[in-house]
Amino acid sequence: MVCSLFGSLLAGAAVTTLPLVVRTYDVTGVAPRTLERAEASAAVTLAAAGIRPIWRPCHASLCTNRPKPHEIEVRIVKATARSEPGVLGSAMVDVVEHAGTLATIYIDRVDALAARTGIDRGELLGRAVAHEIGHLVLGTSEHAPFGLMRATWTAEEIHRRVPLDWLFSAQQGREMRRRLGETSATDTSLHEGMTTAHEEHEPFRYENGS
Repeated sequence: MVCSLFGSLLAGAAVTTLPLVVRTYDVTGVAPRTLERAEASAAVTLAAAGIRPIWRPCHASLCTNRPKPHEIEVRIVKATARSEPGVLGSAMVDVVEHAGTLATIYIDRVDALAARTGIDRGELLGRAVAHEIGHLVLGTSEHAPFGLMRATWTAEEIHRRVPLDWLFSAQQGREMRRRLGETSATDTSLHEGMTTAHEEHEPFRYENGS
């Protein structure tokens, strides 16, 4: 997928905003203020693509039911010895069904990159969350050469703060809204049909240089 055309999706003609429930599981004890900043950061990015996230903190109130259409899960954990080096997060995507519900963010790596580049920790966390939500909603493990969905984030890109570096493309936004619109007419079979044999973890990276 080539994603090189950018622009404000909210400019000009009105864009229908579709809701998306995001169930978050923070097992690391991120400060509430940081989580709020992350949610705000991700919400701004998603709003530009016509998506309104509804945050459901499942680490605070237990979520025991299976995710429904229009629901995804984001867990915040620390990297382990088995975590792929240089990766900020990953998403489980069924590349046959083009669907996914679970993403993982490595908060210790987000913290390290934020400290090295001087960016607000919550802002960077929100960008990482929005990136993984993109994979889940688009139902793809592919990355783009430009914008939020590129595979590698460099310190230079973070420093220069170019808005288009942190947005979905117009094409991606249209596809995300189309897919969310379709799931409103489906039932839980969307999730029950996912098979382990087709799942791929698609990580995205940060540049390790200083």
